[in-house]
Amino acid sequence: MLARHPLTAFFVLAYLGSWVTWSPWWLSRSGLGLLPFELPFAAVAGINQLGLFAGPFAAALVMTGLTEGREGVRRFWRRIVQWRAHPGWYALALICIPFAAGIGYLVVPGVDGAFGGADASVLGLLAGTYLVYLLGGPFQEEPGWRGFALPRLQHRLHPMAAALVLGVLHCGWHAPLFLTDEWDTARQDAGQYLAYLLLIVSMSVVMSWLANGSRGSTLLAILGHNGINWALFGAETVTGAEAASTWPAAAGVAGLAIVAVVATRGRLGHRASPPAS
Repeated sequence: MLARHPLTAFFVLAYLGSWVTWSPWWLSRSGLGLLPFELPFAAVAGINQLGLFAGPFAAALVMTGLTEGREGVRRFWRRIVQWRAHPGWYALALICIPFAAGIGYLVVPGVDGAFGGADASVLGLLAGTYLVYLLGGPFQEEPGWRGFALPRLQHRLHPMAAALVLGVLHCGWHAPLFLTDEWDTARQDAGQYLAYLLLIVSMSVVMSWLANGSRGSTLLAILGHNGINWALFGAETVTGAEAASTWPAAAGVAGLAIVAVVATRGRLGHRASPPAS
C-alpha cells in the first residue's frame, strides 16, 4: 500500500514520525500542558533531534527503500554527499540565501545603536555555529523535502505548483513546535504565523531552484536551508538585537523567490526526466 502511494505515504510518515516523537515535549507543561511534567533543556534538545530524524529523514529512507530498493537507497546516500555542482549554486546556497534572510535585520530602524561589529571572536562564533546549525534541521529535513518529495511532486505538477505545495506541507509539519515555549520562532501575534508561512513557502521556491539547478544535490539543499536558519542567528549576533519578528527574513527570501521565478520563467530550473518511482 505504501509503495503504491509513495508521496502520500511519505508525508504521512514524516508528520507522524516527528509529531509522535515530539509529543512528550509539545504535550508537556511547556506545551499544551496535558502531561504533568516540564522537560529540562537537554531533554528538549534530544527529543527535537529524534523527532527530526524520525520525520522527513526516516520517511524518505523508508519510502526510497520500498519504491527503489537497495540501489535507490545507495543513490539516496550519494545525493547527500553529491558535491559536484557549478560554483554559482554554491554562491546561491552559501551567500545569496543567508544574505536575503538576514539583511532585513541589519536595516530595521533602531539597529544602528545596537550594532556590535564583527571582530575575530564574532566571526569565529558565526563560523562554528554554522556547522552546529547543520544538525538543527537541514541535514534531517532536506533528504525528505527536496531529496524525496520534490522530484515526485514535479513529475505530477508544474515546478512552481510543486514548490508551493511542498512549502505549505513543510510549514504545516512544524505545527506542534508552535505549541512549545522553547522553540525560538516569533509567535507574539497572528501576523507572525503569516510571516512564517511566507518564509517557508518562499524558501521552498528558492530551494527548488537550487535543487534542480544542482541536479538533485541534497548537499546543496542542506547548505541552502542552513543559510536561512543561520542568518537569523548571525543577524542577532552582529547587531546584538533579538530577531523578534519573522517578517524581515520572510520579505528577503520572498524577494529571492521572485528572482528565481523571473529568471527561470517559473520552471525553477526543472528539466523533464523519467518518472520517479
